Amino acid sequence: MARRLLALLAVLCALVLGLPGRAHAGALTTDEKARLARGEVVKRTFDVELPEGDFIGGLGYVIIAAPPAEVMAVLLDPGAYRYIFPLTQDARLVGRKGDDFFLTLRQGGATVAGEYTVRARRETPSLVRFWMDPTRPHDIGDCWGFFRVDPADGGKTLLTYGALLHLEFGVIKLLFQEKIRTYALQTPELLRRHVEDRRGPRP
Repeated sequence: MARRLLALLAVLCALVLGLPGRAHAGALTTDEKARLARGEVVKRTFDVELPEGDFIGGLGYVIIAAPPAEVMAVLLDPGAYRYIFPLTQDARLVGRKGDDFFLTLRQGGATVAGEYTVRARRETPSLVRFWMDPTRPHDIGDCWGFFRVDPADGGKTLLTYGALLHLEFGVIKLLFQEKIRTYALQTPELLRRHVEDRRGPRP
């Protein structure tokens, strides 16, 4: 399991030019910074091949109108993931180990849904990692991701989100992998909405 996590971490580290130290505004282009300032979500997509199989993934950046400590508090709340992961029908806290927590997620639509369990950990004051627990029942091959919060102008937060997903079944991969990737990269916008809605209007 440690080898698997190290391989996935190495891939995302390379893709964000040195996570966690440079997964912030310095890694963004001038155009991307302008889009963020306009309130857009900046997204990048990629595919990688690992010994464990083919992974689809992406990165998302967004400015949240709340300080990093407030965004981090949401990320450390197991109940928040029901609202920040797309198509999540249920998010149940099923265990803790030290400061880590385990969430069983049920995701999908009206006719098709699947479950898997992720383990979430605050690695540093600004970084939360999550990965699938392969010892528990799972309807996907694998997944791994992170949330990073950095201070932005005006007391706001630059959120960086990254995720990798492995779909085991050939037909599902063929028909749905791009749609699944699109849904996965809605997470930054959903997190922004959840945080800002909790804050309410500010003077």
